[in-house]
Amino acid sequence: MTFPLRMPLATLALLLTSLSAAANGVATSSISNVRFDVLDLTPADGNPAGYDILSTHSSLFASAYTSTAEYYAAGYPTPAIPAALRLGLGGSVAEARTSGALADVFAGAIGDASLGGYGAVGGTSNQAVHFMLRPHTVLTIGGHLSTLAERWGTPAEYYDVVGMAHVGIIDGDGYTFTQFTRQSLAFADWPDRMMVEDDFMLAFANGSGEYRPVSVYFQALSNVTRMAAPVPEPAAGWLLCAGLLALAARRVVRRAR
Repeated sequence: MTFPLRMPLATLALLLTSLSAAANGVATSSISNVRFDVLDLTPADGNPAGYDILSTHSSLFASAYTSTAEYYAAGYPTPAIPAALRLGLGGSVAEARTSGALADVFAGAIGDASLGGYGAVGGTSNQAVHFMLRPHTVLTIGGHLSTLAERWGTPAEYYDVVGMAHVGIIDGDGYTFTQFTRQSLAFADWPDRMMVEDDFMLAFANGSGEYRPVSVYFQALSNVTRMAAPVPEPAAGWLLCAGLLALAARRVVRRAR
């Protein structure tokens, strides 16, 4: 069984062309063209492999903060319904959206001087798909992801930029069996622009003779941080990226449960 979908490229084009001229940091991330299929571990037994989709849960988050203000927005779209969340702070923008298609997530962030001496803007788009696998079924998940991080700085300011896309499979007991993550980074001693385009394929096998639940999580995260201060050490950028992923994954799993 296959569920083709297409990420609207106009989303990325609109986000970049509308505000990038005034921006000093841009991050985007997306997961698209996702396909679910199955393999039969025991084709000779006469019982076909397969699955049922029990439910899907989507969540969108956008945030912006400076030393004097903090803003936060969240939305939980109905499955199969297009939805978008957008938060603006001056010329800085956070955006999260889904077209309503299964496993379609997009997040973007643009940061500029409106973030002040120290501030950040970010968007996160999540979708959890919960399956019940038939006995002796291998579930396969394939698709495409894209991440972008780009910055323009001056001697008086500095930008840390992260675009990250993540796909993870978790069984009914809550253990992560396999995951796929790609990220673009623009930090100290890193290129001012990094873009990743990659196809992925993951699989989860139910080798038992019983039905077995499994969940697949899709997440797109984008973040831009502005600092009118000395450039941090490269290790600080890695810590920021790891912290963002940990916090976002925790929030997605908690919401899905």
